[in-house]
Amino acid sequence: MTGGRTNLIWRVDLPGQPPVVCKLFIPNTATPLFANDGTREALALRALSGSHIAPELVAFQDCTLGETLVYNHVDGPPWAGDVSAVARIMARLHAQAPPAGLPAVTIAPAALIADGRGMAPTGLIAPPPEPQDLPDARRAFLHGDIVPGNILDTPDGLRLIDWQCPALGDPSADIAIFLSPAMQVLYGHRVLTTTEVESFLSAYLHESDDARTVARYRALAPLYHWRMAAYCRWKSARGDQDYARAAALELAASEQA
Repeated sequence: MTGGRTNLIWRVDLPGQPPVVCKLFIPNTATPLFANDGTREALALRALSGSHIAPELVAFQDCTLGETLVYNHVDGPPWAGDVSAVARIMARLHAQAPPAGLPAVTIAPAALIADGRGMAPTGLIAPPPEPQDLPDARRAFLHGDIVPGNILDTPDGLRLIDWQCPALGDPSADIAIFLSPAMQVLYGHRVLTTTEVESFLSAYLHESDDARTVARYRALAPLYHWRMAAYCRWKSARGDQDYARAAALELAASEQA
């Protein structure tokens, strides 16, 4: 199967049974922002069984070729652009009980700045000012990589795939990944309009009743965009030239946020 940027995946059709997906994890492919951990994906899929959020796990093993995951094939085209639907499934995920064993991530202004400086080559502009009076974060079950390529539109609603970097942490982090101009463009969509961003945040608030998370995202948005620009520069420096333009999109969004 095509579409993934990191691992190898196959659709397997067995006589008399529903199709499954076999995913072979490629070692040493994690990046500073995105883990690539088969054990964590298996934990997430087990925890979400029956939730209609993720595929149903069939099996997981660590074999000689690497970590291997098998899950039921999700039948549906890629996400078509309904941001409110993504907000609703994201809010549902953030309301789920997380499994034991997921790492906790810290989202704070100082941490975002440290992340960006750790990734950025020389020449990146200084980070935006740290926000004042930032609401406290709650901890939630995070997907960690909700980008257009990881959202499928099934007859029963959206499903989220590619769970190799779930975590426990501030739900505004998932919001930031989805609303990122770089992640939208790199995964075949386009930069979301201001109206679409507001529609997403309104739908998330309506579904979750979590005004604190929406307020945190709004306050941290300039830093989230700046950190993503640093990440894009990091990727570009390692040969992924499509990330160079994406970095400029993030810096523009950081200035406008």
